[in-house]
Amino acid sequence: MKTIILAGEGKKDETGFPVSKGAFPMKGIPMIQYVVNCLRSSGCVDTLIAVGNLQDLKPIIDSQVDLLLQQKSSMMDNLLEALSYVEGEEAVLITTCDIPLIHRDVVKSFIETALEMKVDICYPIVEKQICQKCYPDVKRTYVHLKDGSFTGGNMIVLSPPAIDKIEAPARWMIKYRKNPIKMSRALGFKFILGALFQQLTINGLEGYIEKRFGIRARAVISQYPEIASDIDNIRDVQQMEKYL
Repeated sequence: MKTIILAGEGKKDETGFPVSKGAFPMKGIPMIQYVVNCLRSSGCVDTLIAVGNLQDLKPIIDSQVDLLLQQKSSMMDNLLEALSYVEGEEAVLITTCDIPLIHRDVVKSFIETALEMKVDICYPIVEKQICQKCYPDVKRTYVHLKDGSFTGGNMIVLSPPAIDKIEAPARWMIKYRKNPIKMSRALGFKFILGALFQQLTINGLEGYIEKRFGIRARAVISQYPEIASDIDNIRDVQQMEKYL
């Protein structure tokens, strides 16, 4: 499967990283290297495209990826740039560079499950109790549904043509991905009410997205909290390093 790694920089005054996040070392190894190693070892990835700061990333992964692209002004623009190189693909894997705890079983399990579903977008979610059991001190943002409390993963399997239908709401959701209430505004007032009163279900959300945007979306409940263990800022590094 063709795979895109989003490794663009955030605002340095917010993240605290002196270089691109993906280039920052964790136990002496650049953060993005953990992700590249995992993807390559999974046996599921045939083409690897990374988008980020070329100056920081080229010395690290240039020989290990098939294509390294200069970042644009936003995460969404980075994604659109990378997707322009995979036209004609039925499905691609998209991941961020800041989930160093992932291992090949995480990737293999998610891809296999997503492809079996044959939908436009598959998004992994992890139950709160699993996250807290495995990594009790790692902070995450949870959404509270009737089915339980879940956090979102940092991978998706996407059918590239579907992006045209969701670009605008996706930009909003990426911008406010750490604020569930603001993020939910992209889905409409009815969704916000459901979120506030915890009346939403996974199946209901999937149906709502299909009706509103004309795409088939499915959540994959993952048993691997590593897929949702991302690093937001430099303060998270020391905490996460003890699990590497």
